Amino acid sequence: MQRIKLYTSLPFILIVVMFLLAGCNKSSSPATGAVAATLNDYTGLDGCSWVIKLENDMVLEPTNLSDFTIELKEGKKVWLKYTEQNDLVSICMVGPIVRIDSIWER
Repeated sequence: MQRIKLYTSLPFILIVVMFLLAGCNKSSSPATGAVAATLNDYTGLDGCSWVIKLENDMVLEPTNLSDFTIELKEGKKVWLKYTEQNDLVSICMVGPIVRIDSIWER
């Protein structure tokens, strides 16, 4: 009788395990439109503070990084969605000025 209970509950257990494993790998499948990037502290350069470096080595100057609760740590890898702000200028001048739409850790 024990064998019958195991065989009838095994498919249910497998389905639950599959759903749990499918939800675990969030960093390999970012939201649509998100790009991989790294946080860098450029405070030593005139007029600069935290910047975001994309994987193609392009550096972005965010205007609203403080609006997010992400820990600012040199070299932190993040996913990012942003909008370029072509109507702004910067003293730092290391890259385009952007408004961050969303940012989260990789």
